[in-house]
Amino acid sequence: MNDLRFAIRQLFKEPRFTVVAVLALAIGIGANTAIFSVVNAVLLKPLPFPQPQELVAWGSIESRSLGETGFDSVSYPDFFDFRSQNKSFQNLAVYRRENLALVSHGPAQSLRAEKVSSEFFDILGVRPILGRTFHREEENPGGGPGGLTAVLSHSLWEEQFKGDRSIIGKLITLDGRPFTVIGVMPPDFSFPIDSEPAEVFVTIALDASNADGSKPQTVQRGSHSLQGIGRLKPGATAAQADVELRTIAAALSHQYPESNTKFSAGAAPLREDLVGDVARGLYVLFGAVGCVLLIASANVANLLLARATVRQKEMALRSALGASRGRIIRQLLTESVLLSAIGGFCGLILAVWGTDFLISLVPENIPRAKNIHLDGVVLGFTFLASLGTGVLFGLVPAWQSSRLDLRGALNDSSRGSSSGSHHRLRSALVVGEVALALLLLTGAGLLLQSFARLSHVNPGVQPERLFTAAIMLPDAAYPRPEKVAVFQDQLLSRVRALPGVHDASMVFPLPLSGSNVATAFDVQERPKPEGQRDASPLRIAGTDYFRTMGVSLVRGRFFNSSDRLDSKPVMIINQRFAEKFFPNEDPIGKLVQPGISLTDADGPMREIIGVVTNVKHQALRLDYTPEMYISGRQFPLGIFSLVVRSETSQPAALTASIRNVLGQLDPGVPLTRVKMFDDYIARSLARPRFNAFLLSLFAGVALLLTAIGIYGVMAYSVAQRRQEIGIRMALGAQRGDVLRLVVGDGMRLTAVGVIIGLFATFALTRLLGTLLYDVKAFDLLTLGSVAFLLGGIAFLACWVPAQRASGVSPLVALREE
Repeated sequence: MNDLRFAIRQLFKEPRFTVVAVLALAIGIGANTAIFSVVNAVLLKPLPFPQPQELVAWGSIESRSLGETGFDSVSYPDFFDFRSQNKSFQNLAVYRRENLALVSHGPAQSLRAEKVSSEFFDILGVRPILGRTFHREEENPGGGPGGLTAVLSHSLWEEQFKGDRSIIGKLITLDGRPFTVIGVMPPDFSFPIDSEPAEVFVTIALDASNADGSKPQTVQRGSHSLQGIGRLKPGATAAQADVELRTIAAALSHQYPESNTKFSAGAAPLREDLVGDVARGLYVLFGAVGCVLLIASANVANLLLARATVRQKEMALRSALGASRGRIIRQLLTESVLLSAIGGFCGLILAVWGTDFLISLVPENIPRAKNIHLDGVVLGFTFLASLGTGVLFGLVPAWQSSRLDLRGALNDSSRGSSSGSHHRLRSALVVGEVALALLLLTGAGLLLQSFARLSHVNPGVQPERLFTAAIMLPDAAYPRPEKVAVFQDQLLSRVRALPGVHDASMVFPLPLSGSNVATAFDVQERPKPEGQRDASPLRIAGTDYFRTMGVSLVRGRFFNSSDRLDSKPVMIINQRFAEKFFPNEDPIGKLVQPGISLTDADGPMREIIGVVTNVKHQALRLDYTPEMYISGRQFPLGIFSLVVRSETSQPAALTASIRNVLGQLDPGVPLTRVKMFDDYIARSLARPRFNAFLLSLFAGVALLLTAIGIYGVMAYSVAQRRQEIGIRMALGAQRGDVLRLVVGDGMRLTAVGVIIGLFATFALTRLLGTLLYDVKAFDLLTLGSVAFLLGGIAFLACWVPAQRASGVSPLVALREE
């Protein structure tokens, strides 16, 4: 307590030192706390389910030629084989996101729904607060003995059904079909974790026709649409489950070569699969703020070393009065830990604001972002960071200060000059600051360059004033393709007639929406055996789609009104498809057979009638892929996106008009996912923008702290060398000689730091590889620019003390001597 009281008096005695040190530490600790709150919520916090370490994601693994990552979806029949043949899982389940229309009073309400298999809730370990969950017989076509069943989310139960506890056993209408409500989930249950939670759960009974024998086996097993989740048996590991699923998949590929040859399977911990490539970006940012804290700590250590020089006589007197070396170290460590505690408290205040700021910046496609907040774990991290920082920056100065020459320190003529070891240590700290700053500035430069190039990528469409919305027709009300086609024609004709609308069409899936559909195909002239056919993404596009989206025709023609269900099957391909599969020849008139049709048999041969420019469908950072387009009039699909080119960039008025049109055509069809296409482009850029902005912010703070550190060392060096500089000038040194002397010392330290930083950059920029677009991790222009910038800032930081040194009067300096 005596040490603590004395430390408090010392900090109040030197307010400028205290304020500067606390501010540097607050910035470093506050930034680390804010970023750790994101890392903790997204990467470290356990999933909100019992025994989350047993949960795994699983699925098919296909060729990555289409640019996809993670597990592919699973076919319905394959799921049953995996479920019955595995030995590593307690249970396996599948799920799929869809929108279902709830029809009660007034217009239909679109609900976020999950189609799940019966063991889904058992795997997650959650029970309903009312009723029950699904039984296995309810997976069958038509549902169980009582028909189709549904489980409500707590939010839907409260908002739509007013918390009515008698809802169990009642019927609700979803997509034109009656469902019996059998359960209500608890309020803290939310799934999926990485997106908006489902509002209602139904079984995969609606998909059971895919496995009832009415469709060819190849079509059943080739239709991949279900995501997999499982719970491991006690003692089993995800790696063992991965090997087992691969073995089962290999057996299925031999048993069903037509559909399964290109597919393997695998499993991974659910949390690991959930965060995917987000983890690397967040760990890079966390490492960056760690570097900022190290630079701030180095600055404070330099301040302590400077203060230790002034306090040499005090420490010598303590030692002469009987204080041991350990006692002196303890006193100085108490002061540094107290300083870091105050800095940590101020940093926590900054972190409260910083966390709110980060939440406003976090892209919506970062999983679990809604869990970001300052909880006990984050507060514990702040405490440990403060304590560790205090020991880190205080121990070495305290150790150096306790190494005393009592005779010299107590000599009245002593000027309290610093020892050579103090000078070397201060110089080493500056070198380290420069190296860390170079590392951060290089990373920021690479990410900024990458983001700039990505933001100028041509998406292949004209996004200005392009309105989009999703529409899903209930299967019960639109069971036949002819009825779907009539609805689409009526909808598009009425939308085109709305005021301010220039063009309107439909497509599935919408570019950059996150959805993708691919199918195998054969070129008539070069057929391949089953299991070896090429695959390509497939788009269902309406008449006028390309004109509405601003996609240009390279050769041939677009779809038109003559392309109908009863006319010759046609298709359009993009330039990349033509280059890959028809090199050095004209593809117009060639026949291609995609593995998709309205009859669920092998699709018909389709004549290529046009070639269009490439469009970015999956993500802006992914390369163009070969793509096929089939006319929506020849393949009417009940789920599609409406695209409208209008005069306004504000969707509110247009949304009301289109909803009115839908209400006139069919009140049971809701309009969902209303967005301007610019929003999809912004979503694709959100994560690169987030990484580049934060790393640049941290690099800027690091550069400022480094400049302050260099200035502090050089200013202190000038103060210590006043007599030396006065003697030099008395012996004939000119002002320019003094400038070169001081600036040269500072620039030598900077040069050493830059060299060390370059070597560190070679090793660490490889971590940025997956975060970069069209930029090499080792970019000479970026490295050169950063080194030049850092050198320029260092020169300015040295110039001010050098100017002061060159103005020293020899008479004044020698008089002090």
